[in-house]
Amino acid sequence: MKEIVRVSLENEMDLILAHKRSMKLAELCGLSLSIQTTFATAVSEIARCAIESGAEAFMLLGIDFLKANRKQVTAIVYDTAPYTPKWQEAVSYAKRLADNVKVVRNGAHIEVSLHLEINFAGVISPAKLESFIQYFESEPPISPYDEIRRKNIQLQDLAQRLRESEASYSFLSDRLPLMIFSVNHLGTITFSNKWLQDYLGIPITQLDIAHWQQVVHTEDQHRMASDLNQLIINKKALRQQYRLRQNSTGKYLWHMISIQPAENDRDLTTQWVGFIVDIHAQKLIEQTLKDNTELKETQQKLVYHQQQLEQKIEALNRSNYELEQFAHLASHDLQEPLRKLFFYADVLQQKYRETIDASGVQILNNMTQAAGRMKELIRDLLAYSELNQREFEFGEVNLDTILEELLKDFEIVIRDKGAVVRKQPLPIIHGNAVKLRQLFSNLLSNALKYSKAGVTPQIDITCLQTPEALAITVRDNGIGFDPKQQHRIFELFERLHSRSRYPGTGIGLSICKRIAELHHGSISATAEAGEYASFQVTLPLSQQSYIHTA
Repeated sequence: MKEIVRVSLENEMDLILAHKRSMKLAELCGLSLSIQTTFATAVSEIARCAIESGAEAFMLLGIDFLKANRKQVTAIVYDTAPYTPKWQEAVSYAKRLADNVKVVRNGAHIEVSLHLEINFAGVISPAKLESFIQYFESEPPISPYDEIRRKNIQLQDLAQRLRESEASYSFLSDRLPLMIFSVNHLGTITFSNKWLQDYLGIPITQLDIAHWQQVVHTEDQHRMASDLNQLIINKKALRQQYRLRQNSTGKYLWHMISIQPAENDRDLTTQWVGFIVDIHAQKLIEQTLKDNTELKETQQKLVYHQQQLEQKIEALNRSNYELEQFAHLASHDLQEPLRKLFFYADVLQQKYRETIDASGVQILNNMTQAAGRMKELIRDLLAYSELNQREFEFGEVNLDTILEELLKDFEIVIRDKGAVVRKQPLPIIHGNAVKLRQLFSNLLSNALKYSKAGVTPQIDITCLQTPEALAITVRDNGIGFDPKQQHRIFELFERLHSRSRYPGTGIGLSICKRIAELHHGSISATAEAGEYASFQVTLPLSQQSYIHTA
């Protein structure tokens, strides 16, 4: 089975997440809403039983490959609880909703799998599966709990990457604006990044649990020693705040320390991985708000420390994004499937040249070109993650080429809808090709998605150029939207149409807006409900007069 997403099953919030992700995977595979709901309900029943058992449980969602190019959506719930009558009731109920439910009991472990065959499975390609994985990794959290849970998962993933590639991990960790370390069961620091060593000014070989008092405020030493001892004894996570001495100034600054246990290949906890974040500015702001004395001095401190806090949060968010991208690429061998694709394409061209007609040759060429574009994207992303600087890279971008490639990508949808796309020639500008491709892909996708039933979709792409900038307009004759909602349409997670009729995350236009801003441009929209929607992207022809700091 090709794993798409994993969900831990610990509480009711995880049950909600399991239901939503089951629904979403079925939706991505093209299944109807009723089938999505039935499948997700069956999965939820099994997940609920696993959560109520109180044991360690989790769920895997993925795609199974069957014979004759058939595929099926699969949900597998693993639990360490015994198989009780309550489990039998849950499985019995699930079988009334899903035809293919299997139970495997292996000692104290239970494995319940639910399967749902996909119609038209041929369109679920390896590239499509990778897009499913990327969707779930990049989808916004559904709640504060989900956001905290994701942060914990990222930290655990970071520990796994450390064992697999210490060199890459060290390279990245030294560039993050936070202190990272790992400690073994004896309380000895086994790894730290440069930030921690520079801050403490103590060789890591001399720093263990018994010597933390050298750097911890006297009022926090007893509490921290007790917390760390309990951490090792109980093999649990730790998230606390302490004051640590800064070597360069001798001052004690507030920090949040978060530590997670990391298991080895035999599921034994042999070390803990943690990070330390400077929250001193936040603590000072809180204290200032409580005291509220000497108002003028307090206001000055509030402004200063708020700025410091915002800068640290901004730097941490950027670094988290870079780390997320690198971790995703490093955990999946994206290059190998592409090499195989090129190899098999070459075999088809050389060995079966005489048996493939001209149309087949063209399709094969299009496939190879699409794979080539993906290979370039992977290479650019890997190169970007290894850059020392954080500047947004720009170069010459042929917008006409990008639009032609996108029209090829959407040719099946365009043909199925009978859409008519008219495009004016577009110029070469200075920008980032990957981001601009994503921007116009979102606009084209929306224009096709929000078409009116029974009306031939018409999409016009026009361009108005000045010596300094250009304005590209993408206009359709679809369902449009209320002009009063223009101020909301680019807001994050904002949806103007029902999710049941027009699926989506609600962040596509927010992404477009952000990409335009990163290019020192803008995007605006005009529309009439039931008539049309028009999006205008304004971009400078050159970025040389700007200094990018986003």
